[in-house]
Amino acid sequence: MIRRIKTLINQNKILLENFSFLSVLQISNLLIFLLTIPYLFRTLGKDNYGLVVYAQTIAYYFSMVVNFGFNVTATRDISVSGNNIKKISNTISSVLTLKSFFFLMSLLILSSLILFIPLFRQHPKVFYFSMLFCLSETFFPIWYFQGIEKMKYITFINISTRVVSASGIFLFVKNPDDYFLVPVLLGVGTNAGALIGLVIVFKSHHHRFRLPSFLTLKSYVKENVPLFISNVSSQIYVNANKLIVGSFLGMADVAIYDIADKIVNILKIPVSMAGQTLFPMVSRTRDVGFVKKAMIMVFVFFTIVYTAIYFFSNLMVQLFTGTVNPEAAALLRLLAASILPVCIGLFYAELLLIPFGKLKDYSRMRMFSLFIYLISIGVLYSFKQITLTNLAIAVIVVETFVLIYSYYLCKKNKII
Repeated sequence: MIRRIKTLINQNKILLENFSFLSVLQISNLLIFLLTIPYLFRTLGKDNYGLVVYAQTIAYYFSMVVNFGFNVTATRDISVSGNNIKKISNTISSVLTLKSFFFLMSLLILSSLILFIPLFRQHPKVFYFSMLFCLSETFFPIWYFQGIEKMKYITFINISTRVVSASGIFLFVKNPDDYFLVPVLLGVGTNAGALIGLVIVFKSHHHRFRLPSFLTLKSYVKENVPLFISNVSSQIYVNANKLIVGSFLGMADVAIYDIADKIVNILKIPVSMAGQTLFPMVSRTRDVGFVKKAMIMVFVFFTIVYTAIYFFSNLMVQLFTGTVNPEAAALLRLLAASILPVCIGLFYAELLLIPFGKLKDYSRMRMFSLFIYLISIGVLYSFKQITLTNLAIAVIVVETFVLIYSYYLCKKNKII
């Protein structure tokens, strides 16, 4: 028995190592989150906290444009390149060049929004400073470290920079008028991490940046269009609720929705870690049996997690906000119902369809899910039923569709 366990550990040494580093990273992020979010919620107040969340959501959408699916395809390309330094360097150069171009485009678009939309025009600093997150997404080579399966770099860099950012928040954010400093302090940390990552790539790992040809860049863009469309399609409905709440219900309600959403996202962390750890290996081996076993474990784990949320939602909300808030607790219980379809759907979509090269099917599935979300929001708007509860239900409906349709596509393509 002991010999069998040792053999199993040796066979999966890299996976266990990477999962361990990601576990340390997520636990540290959770501790920082548990300290900073309640502090910001109470210090800034609901309205200003909601405004910061609103601006960060806009920046997150721009980060999708910057990433353009490269975080998936670049990880895959580097993973299958082995020790071919030249090939890996070409991938790094192409991705960084394209990301930089898309970041500049995003800045121009944001400037237009600030010029023409009153809410943006009233608070330009918080929207511009929130783009520091987008800048770090441009240059932090997380896709490189995932591709070479060295999660320790991601862990050490992220922990150190997040500690610096959190310390800055406690030192400098003292009253509601300091709300614009939040994205500045967060941005300083993430961009310092991006710089450290680049130093490791080019100095320690001896890769070289070479300006790619136009045809090479065009090829990369063309290949990533399906992933970009699918990523935008999925992330629109994942984050759009905060923008809709801010536009129709107010920033205070954005704060309530964000607290419930953040707690749910914390609970999704283990499956996200599993996905990041398994993706390079599954891309190489296409081991469906291994994915199925992992899926069963995730299903059992999150059934237990949801049961805990249902009974302790009031306590969780009170921990984050400092007050008893039955509305937020009820919203948390509802949003948490999306955890199971999201996590199981990740296995069928990201860990089976993409590694097996079914990018068009994956993209089509994500577009259909966006279509269903937009129809749901259109119906709610027509009947004047845009509420926190109904928006949460719309997310659950869409995520359930993603799970069912991803399963259908895997069966159709004879992956399972």
